[in-house]
Amino acid sequence: MLLLLIITTRIDSTVAGWVDPSSQITVTTSLIDGTEYDLVMSDEFETDGRGFADGEDSVWTALDKSDDDMSAAGGGSLHFYNSSHASTSNGFLNVSTTTEKTTWTGFNPFKQAFVDLEKDYKSAMVNSWNKFCFTGGIVEIDAILPGEPNTAGLWPAMWILGNLGRATYEGSTNGIWPWSYDTCDRRLQHAQHVSGCSDVNHYGLNARRGRGSTEIDILELMPGEKGWLPSTFPKIQRPYGAMTLQVAPGVEKNRPQSGSVPVRVGNDGTNGFPPTEPQSWYEGLGFGSNTSMNPFFYGTYLGETKPEEPTHRTKKEAFQADAVGAMFQLTKAHFERVHTYRMEWQPGKGGRIDWFVSTEGGRERPGVKKKEVNKGDEEEEEENTVNKRHKEPVKPSGFDPASKVLPQTSSKWTHAFSIEDESLSGLQGSQVPAEPSYLIFNTAVSSTWGFPYDTPDTCKKCYSCFDPDCACAIPPGFCESLKNGKTSMLIDSVRVYQAKDDDAHVGNKHTVGCDPIGYPTREFIEGHESLYMRPIPFTDKHALLPLKSGGGKCTSDDDCGEGVCTKEADLSFWSKSSNTVCNCGKSGYMGSFCKTKIYGDDEPGAYDYELNTSWFFKRISIPYIPVELAGFLVALVAGFIGAFVVTLKKKKISGGTYRGVAGNEMTPQFNKARRALHR
Repeated sequence: MLLLLIITTRIDSTVAGWVDPSSQITVTTSLIDGTEYDLVMSDEFETDGRGFADGEDSVWTALDKSDDDMSAAGGGSLHFYNSSHASTSNGFLNVSTTTEKTTWTGFNPFKQAFVDLEKDYKSAMVNSWNKFCFTGGIVEIDAILPGEPNTAGLWPAMWILGNLGRATYEGSTNGIWPWSYDTCDRRLQHAQHVSGCSDVNHYGLNARRGRGSTEIDILELMPGEKGWLPSTFPKIQRPYGAMTLQVAPGVEKNRPQSGSVPVRVGNDGTNGFPPTEPQSWYEGLGFGSNTSMNPFFYGTYLGETKPEEPTHRTKKEAFQADAVGAMFQLTKAHFERVHTYRMEWQPGKGGRIDWFVSTEGGRERPGVKKKEVNKGDEEEEEENTVNKRHKEPVKPSGFDPASKVLPQTSSKWTHAFSIEDESLSGLQGSQVPAEPSYLIFNTAVSSTWGFPYDTPDTCKKCYSCFDPDCACAIPPGFCESLKNGKTSMLIDSVRVYQAKDDDAHVGNKHTVGCDPIGYPTREFIEGHESLYMRPIPFTDKHALLPLKSGGGKCTSDDDCGEGVCTKEADLSFWSKSSNTVCNCGKSGYMGSFCKTKIYGDDEPGAYDYELNTSWFFKRISIPYIPVELAGFLVALVAGFIGAFVVTLKKKKISGGTYRGVAGNEMTPQFNKARRALHR
């Protein structure tokens, strides 16, 4: 009974939702439905020196792994995610990219052998997977974009992903990404691993509910050389921001061709051309006055895999995913000053997604000398915003006739892009995502994003800034730009708001948590945990490490955030070390250096709710035991066990046979009888 009390002890801690105490704004108004939304999560990144390695932060985790696209055709990623490239300073979250090499030994599934691997760039991905998730609401990210507007090579992104898939862990996303389909379709059942045809709710999932890990890209940056891009209406040039919903199932026949807008009207052959059918694509999409449909990426076909690939898809599991996206015109100002990137998300059937960008900039990038603005810069800024905001919708020439132009009713915001649920359900039967989703900030470097694609045959296919022979395959000025200190994406703040009144908006109810009752994820993740862990040579025992409570080496209290610098010997009766380490104590902060506040969900998730309401646990009272009493009980039990072990060692039994605790097993007489029985 004493051991049971210790096991069920809960530790009192300071948990008050996910709102940063330094946040000044706690309410906002929807630009769509006009109602008030409350702040439910925020991070202002005001504390300098925060680290985001696994176990260091209660909200964020920065990855330490290679970003691999292990397809048979070979991947395009050139970077290794390193948690040291994510930190806080000057009130920003700094996601930096450098030309540092990373080498390691890893398993190559195509060669079926361990080989030496190398990546030429280091960067960071910071996300809140399986920590902070939300379903629906308003997301606002204040950020300065990295790099130079007209120098290609970086692939920064601010996005959300359903919690059932862990970004860059392909085993977890295979057959899960980017499904948003809640209908039983026997033809698609094999491709959607958690389909609406399932009658049994394994791993805590709800029966007959299709699940997935849908991706909503709030912004992906495409920098590069100037010049109006073909098939964009209104005309767009680099740099632009891609705003995209990636969703499955996708359109399988008569898809639009990359580089062209959808052909809505077919040709019957009477004009001398071969007869053609109209192309199938989503109707009713809304585009702002500085935004065009994205004709360069309509989605990804996930085909049958080869036997040696680490993730497997049979012919029946192959499927088409769609990218329903827009291109928003960016300017030089977005690289120099803070702008707000806003998404309003009403989840589920009848819902919608809307993207906004603030029209005015905030504070400037620190550490960069101000330059005089010449007339040429002003003309370029005006040229990039030639399609200025207007209140009355006006369709430019060449605009997709099945789409609409969004009226601009706010002087502070550009309404860039809009997707309503009818656009999705009317074509493929998919829906606006309703999955609990987490936030992601990262910068990638990929040979498929902004790198030259028409290099001559004589060009060496390599991408290292350290090898002069690779220059022909690298964007002009890219290597130089990595040295100027401006290739860091700076996040000034992130805030999530949710509706005060769920009846005031369309779609499903807003929720906070990674394991909501309607869309649970906890038991599924725990039941497939290996899919969410790094492969060999890493030795992960769990997908996430427990949050650390101090332990970082220090010389004074200044090193320890909200904690104190303490002798290690003072923290443990058994320690004789003279080292000093951070002690978080009861500060309400955690991490090696006590710089992250302890956050958590205010309401229990699906697993905890089921546990607390089940017949068995309803009848067991779980007492609360203070930390001091728990420590005393642990010491008492340890002393009792120690004394018991010593007593056993001292006790000698005649004949040399261990008598056992009960005193009557394994006696010499019993052994003699047993030997006689087996003759």
